[in-house]
Amino acid sequence: MTVLFIGGSRRKDSLNTKLKHRLAEVADKNGIRYELVDADALDAPIYHGDLEAADGVPEPMKKLGEKIQAASKVVLVSPEYNSSVSPLVKNAIDWVSRLDTGAWSGKTVLLAAASPGGLGGLRAVSHLRDILANVKAWTAPVCASCPNASAEAIAAMDESFLKSFLEQGKD
Repeated sequence: MTVLFIGGSRRKDSLNTKLKHRLAEVADKNGIRYELVDADALDAPIYHGDLEAADGVPEPMKKLGEKIQAASKVVLVSPEYNSSVSPLVKNAIDWVSRLDTGAWSGKTVLLAAASPGGLGGLRAVSHLRDILANVKAWTAPVCASCPNASAEAIAAMDESFLKSFLEQGKD
């Protein structure tokens, strides 16, 4: 099993990047192979059909599609922006969905979010479920959410829960 961790925030001190690294730490402790995708790797122009027709899918999105396809499962760690999905994550999903490989189709996707608010990013997770269903991905029922998030709260997240979170779905 290889887990691909994709983070959706480029902010230097992002709580969601901290959560992505906490999940990777738990994977490492439990012998789960993984790869981290830095949010900067998601950099691509906003999806535009005319741009796609003229230039095709941008190289970073082709590479991301290859990584998604090769992984046993994907963990999307997305911040919540105005009660919804990170535009970086949404744009990456849109571009990768344009590849002929069908990288998202049937892919096991685990959703995680951290937020200083009381809902812990669950509104973004809810929207991600809808978006991913449309590209035929399978989203695991349990998400890893950290409400009232801080570096300390993320570090203190229950390791056995995070391990079982990572084990969801098919390998």
